[in-house]
Amino acid sequence: MNTVNSVASVYSPPFRIVAKYFIAAIVSFVVLNLMLTLSYKDISGHHFQPKILSITHIATLGFITMIIFGAMFQLVPVVLEVKLFSTVLAEIQFWIFSAGVILLVYKFWNFGSELSFTLPAILLNAAMLIFSINIIASMIKVKKWNLTGTYLASSIFWMLTTAVAGLLLSINLDTPFIKISHLQYLKLHAITAFVGWVAMVVMGVSYKLIPMFTLSHDYKLNLAKWAVILINIGLLGVNWIMHYPDTKFYNTLFGSLIFIGMLLYLIQIYIIFNKRIRKKLDIGLKFTAVALIILTITALLNFSFLFFNYENVINLTLVYGILFLIGFASMLIVGQMYKIVPFLVWYHKYSSKVGIEKVPMLKDMFNETFAEYQFYLMISGLIISIIALSFQMQILLLIGFSILFISSIIFSLNMMKIFRS
Repeated sequence: MNTVNSVASVYSPPFRIVAKYFIAAIVSFVVLNLMLTLSYKDISGHHFQPKILSITHIATLGFITMIIFGAMFQLVPVVLEVKLFSTVLAEIQFWIFSAGVILLVYKFWNFGSELSFTLPAILLNAAMLIFSINIIASMIKVKKWNLTGTYLASSIFWMLTTAVAGLLLSINLDTPFIKISHLQYLKLHAITAFVGWVAMVVMGVSYKLIPMFTLSHDYKLNLAKWAVILINIGLLGVNWIMHYPDTKFYNTLFGSLIFIGMLLYLIQIYIIFNKRIRKKLDIGLKFTAVALIILTITALLNFSFLFFNYENVINLTLVYGILFLIGFASMLIVGQMYKIVPFLVWYHKYSSKVGIEKVPMLKDMFNETFAEYQFYLMISGLIISIIALSFQMQILLLIGFSILFISSIIFSLNMMKIFRS
């Protein structure tokens, strides 16, 4: 099977490596939603609060980044037609990164504990450095470069930038040394992580996966090429000016470039969807479509932040965070997991048995009815949570988070069924 119609090939690494990262991410997703439910009274006001920071990092590191690591170990070899440099490094990285995530999330949750912030930050930086070495060493051997490779290479640069910024912020929490506001650097850390790392990976991979899943043909990627250029220029600019106070004009300029780049990406994806042969959206693509709609909303909201002081609006940054982390990133990941995981499990367990014995169909590897329930529960929980945060209604927020938690349980059970198939 080739890169045009498959997420697996002869270049794929051993499935146990990828599965390890996926399973850890699924566990983190359930823990994330449980933490939201248990701490609903603390989700209010300014975003720089211990419980909120703990939840943010289990979402960004334990769930999203863990999934990205696993997905890149699988997709980089397939898309770029090259073997992964080292499965041993991928194994070592997993344990170092897992330890770093657990310690950092614990430290934020128990802010007054004696554990330093620096230790987990060092572990996370070490793991991300190992990952970068592994992927870059793999990419060096690529003979045919493509646009997805450009996006993924950019994402690695911004991941390392995010990691170093996180390390410096962690050291500053233990021993203050940053002269400019800690919150200004925290904002830079978040922008680089959300746009440069998470969104850049999503964009690059989606140019391969969405056409494959929708059977889209006869489109050009001109907008995608401009998008990666504008977003990278914008991120470079933001990372430069944020080290200085009072840079309103430049912040608006570079922020606008990022916004235009995101819009070009969304238009490009709309074109790809519009060229699809498979008109009916299955459950995985339903999640994906909703996630992209929410990404449009968050992009517009983020653009508006360039022109007014959003910190004066109660809970607006929390609304933005929930929209991005749960509405966009989590919804997209869940949708793609329903597409990728069944195929990978089937490919590694049953592809060699086709024609020899009876093998399961992909659609039989998970309960699609439960997946539909999860889809509507996740949307309902998200909408209720946003309304509750906007109008400061704690009981309604508990209801919204509880619904999201139930949806995560359904997801984990479906994933468990797939892995056990």
